Amino acid sequence: MKTWLHTLIITVLLLGGGTLLQAEPPSDIPSKIVTSADFRELLLHTKWTWKNVTAGVPDRECVFMPDGTFRHPHFVAKFTIKDLHTVELAAKGKHATMNFDAAYASFDAIDFGKLRITGKRMK
Repeated sequence: MKTWLHTLIITVLLLGGGTLLQAEPPSDIPSKIVTSADFRELLLHTKWTWKNVTAGVPDRECVFMPDGTFRHPHFVAKFTIKDLHTVELAAKGKHATMNFDAAYASFDAIDFGKLRITGKRMK
């Protein structure tokens, strides 16, 4: 006697050509970062957290915008990609540098006031 779960599994396997179906990342996010354009697309299509380590305040959600700005709930800065793991933020004559890890899952930064910031990519 087949159960509904057994029937569902067989249906999924048949629809998937005998292999389990897997979710794919959104098409706008490059699967591999090899150019600054790839890095920019990743930044534009991902939300990030921003945590002031010194102050211990809760993470803030931030986004990179197509107009070249980085938006945080308390400030807006112009962003420039310096290399495949480094982004510089500029606001009111001050600069902050974001250094992304090899997997582009998190970053460390020194902000405009020379405070340590950490962040991670939101899923």
